[in-house]
Amino acid sequence: MGMNDTILVVDDEELNRDLCVRRLERKGFAIKAAESGHEALAVLEDESFGLVLLDHMMPGLSGLEVLKRLRARWSQQELPIIMVTAIADSASIAEALDLGANDYVTKPIDFSVAIARIRSQLSRRHVEMALRRSEERYALAARGSNDGLWDWNLESGEIYFSPRWKEMLGLKDGEVAGNRAAWIALIHENDRAIFEKALQAHLSGATAAFECEYRIRRGDGASRWMSTRGLVVRDSQGKALRMAGSQSDVTDKITRDALTELPNRILFQDRLLAAIHRVEEGAATGFAVLFLDLDRFKLINDSMGHATGDRLLREVARRLRAALRDRSLSGRAAGDSLVARLGGDEFAILLEDLVEPAAAKAVCERITQSMRPAFQWGEDEIYCSASIGIVYSSSAKAPEEILRDADAAMYAAKSAGGDRCAFFEPFMHDLSRRRLQMESDLRRAIEGKEFRVYYQPRVLLETGAICGFEALVRWEHPARGLILPGDFIPVAEETGLIVPIGLWVLREACRQMHAWHLRFPRRPPLDVAVNLSVRQCREKNLVGQIAAILEETQLPPPCLHLELTESVLLEDMEEARGFLAELKSLGVGLKLDDFGTGYSCLRYLSALPFDSLKIDRSFIGNMPTRGADAAETTIVNTIVDMADNLKLGVIAEGIEREDQITRLLAMGCKYGQGFYFSQPVDAKKSEELLQQNRSTCCSPASQAAMVALP
Repeated sequence: MGMNDTILVVDDEELNRDLCVRRLERKGFAIKAAESGHEALAVLEDESFGLVLLDHMMPGLSGLEVLKRLRARWSQQELPIIMVTAIADSASIAEALDLGANDYVTKPIDFSVAIARIRSQLSRRHVEMALRRSEERYALAARGSNDGLWDWNLESGEIYFSPRWKEMLGLKDGEVAGNRAAWIALIHENDRAIFEKALQAHLSGATAAFECEYRIRRGDGASRWMSTRGLVVRDSQGKALRMAGSQSDVTDKITRDALTELPNRILFQDRLLAAIHRVEEGAATGFAVLFLDLDRFKLINDSMGHATGDRLLREVARRLRAALRDRSLSGRAAGDSLVARLGGDEFAILLEDLVEPAAAKAVCERITQSMRPAFQWGEDEIYCSASIGIVYSSSAKAPEEILRDADAAMYAAKSAGGDRCAFFEPFMHDLSRRRLQMESDLRRAIEGKEFRVYYQPRVLLETGAICGFEALVRWEHPARGLILPGDFIPVAEETGLIVPIGLWVLREACRQMHAWHLRFPRRPPLDVAVNLSVRQCREKNLVGQIAAILEETQLPPPCLHLELTESVLLEDMEEARGFLAELKSLGVGLKLDDFGTGYSCLRYLSALPFDSLKIDRSFIGNMPTRGADAAETTIVNTIVDMADNLKLGVIAEGIEREDQITRLLAMGCKYGQGFYFSQPVDAKKSEELLQQNRSTCCSPASQAAMVALP
């Protein structure tokens, strides 16, 4: 029945009926009249009404008989009925109320009273019908929802758990009591405090809703992650009366890595804890945890872009799954192992029911072999090996401790060159602690200004005249003394500390070069080359910072050369083009460093505004002392010719012998640097080199021979 509020007036006396209709219509009610009980029943068959005003005394079909027939079909909430009866007929009034009348008015009708009672009944009908619809919607939602519903009477302590709530936990009716203690007992012991804290916070009014994620034990003993949300209902004084909400199974969302679709750290630790308990209880033999980290992944991510890095991680996950399905690894079934992604390029593998460590090593060796073939997408080929740390245990330990030990073993394998595995040994914790200490010391070093700039001269090979310097950072550690870049730059890159360190080196090198310009004036003036790391180049305000440093130190922009490696360029060619154009607009020189060790693609040199390139020291160092048929000699000659055709300057790094200078000059290479001329030295010794070199640089012969770098 709809919410039509039309009133049906039933009275056999025309005068009474018409009077009643007119008075009610003036009050805004919609009215329809019937002159007999039969007519009223017929009208109600065809139309819906909000209320019936029914005369008690009618010929033929009496008002009480009509009332009986109406109540057989409609309840008091669905169709309110007010009886109109004689003032002294108390017996009839009582009978009518017993038969289901909602209320009554007496004749002669006091319309102010009648209208008040009509409105009261209609209002009550609205409320009750709305509640009924709400309950129907709730019941429908409960049947159709995938969530489990619960309703908690806080006064009695009784909790209603819906059939779906129990089904999610593998429970049947009667297997869980409807109270708080029974609910708490199902929750994982490590998560109960979280549940209680969230519950109390909402009951106290500290949070707008009760929300909590926790593990809960199913009837079969397995654990699932549940997310529960609820709201409390309070009385006018704020007392909590009732609380209701829903429970969702979020196991897949919480325990699954979105990128690779592997289990994540949460699920891995749960499985590892279960494996520990099985060994502790004697239900299983030993187990092993393998901690895998990709070698050089950061370089791949930086040079090829994050989209390629993500694709590589997905492919690594596929290879790991395939390797663990291979029975040739150790004759084991896939169900005995679990591979998970812990984050970044770190993966972990749990191997259960192992009798000896050799079985874990066999799995590692098979995995490293599976990683060695190139990862190929179209024309792109990427080679990526892995370092693996192994913890073999047949005794109980906390999952966090086992992962920490496996991580330490992995770093030992990586420090040994990568592409290998290593079993955990207690001394390996020292390596991890030293790495953490290095990061802490680096942060302190930035604040304490412990870094120093060393300078290695670049010379004109024909005369030995110093043309400029490359600025190289050193760390003057208060306890360890002078630390070379190879020992701290990787940690600085990984932590982002390279950004403030790099800016300090740039500022100090520009300041020092300006001072040397004043002390050692010459034409062309000395220049200084400063390296920019991949991490620095990602800083959006880098160009502005360089411009500010040039203005602050008053160094002419052409006297600053910025050295970049190819890894800066490979992530996004168009973005690199715009970035280099911004740098070039400052008037600085741009050098491509370590040329020949990366992709060395000609399109970089022809499309990007580099002024010069540096031939990597590995090619120079491997040139033979005599003869010209070595591959390195051919490569160097090719690079020099190519640079000459592109009108780029060429600097040879790593010169240590005189015969190398002779060969390079014969090839047409004009500039070089290396230990033959000088190791990197501090500013004071650099000034001594300049003083010693001054007469040579300023002689007429050398002036004629010197050609400024482009």
